[in-house]
Amino acid sequence: MCNRYEIRGSISQIRALANLLARELFTTPATGNLEPRDSVYPDQDAPILVSRPEGGLELRLARWGFPPITGKSDVITNIRNLKSKWWKDVNREWLTAPAYRCLVPFTAFAEPVRNSTWFYTPAAEVPCFAGIWRPWSGERLMATGKARRERVHRDDWHLYAFLTTEPNELVRPIHERAMPVILVDPAEQEEWLAGGEASLRLQRTLPDADLRVRTTVPTSEATRV
Repeated sequence: MCNRYEIRGSISQIRALANLLARELFTTPATGNLEPRDSVYPDQDAPILVSRPEGGLELRLARWGFPPITGKSDVITNIRNLKSKWWKDVNREWLTAPAYRCLVPFTAFAEPVRNSTWFYTPAAEVPCFAGIWRPWSGERLMATGKARRERVHRDDWHLYAFLTTEPNELVRPIHERAMPVILVDPAEQEEWLAGGEASLRLQRTLPDADLRVRTTVPTSEATRV
């Protein structure tokens, strides 16, 4: 359930999100003219919102997936067990420090399967997942102009992942194990960006009434079917 999502929000909609936080939005050359994405998958680049030192918000591209746990091959896209040694000890700074908190804007999420069930939040045009990011040096899959992506080494990766939690009753029949942690309230979005242990309370299930199943199919997905 947490390894595919869509971001079709325009720059003006994301700027409106920043305005609700009383923050000025800054973009990069890669995000200044953001293209809609019908599907974002692990090990792909997507926009995230991070705090700037002077108080603004920066919309930047980052690669979805923290480095894998030692001895495993899969990147870490979802963060669930905050009491595990991996998050409690080894990676605590990335999880709690304000400098590494981020908001991951989205418009709908689904399972990474054909004919997916898509969920959206009607209360906000562009809600956000509660995310964290980190710099990293190493090899990741990357498009190089060839038929298949290749492993490319870079010293300047920005990687992100987001929190998950128990599914609500709308999501549970589709995916019984987890759903993303969704932040809609600007006050909670600010609390998350501020970092710290206390803000981990936001790892909680979105009420059933705040989520809907989308009945229309995105144009690109309809074409594939």
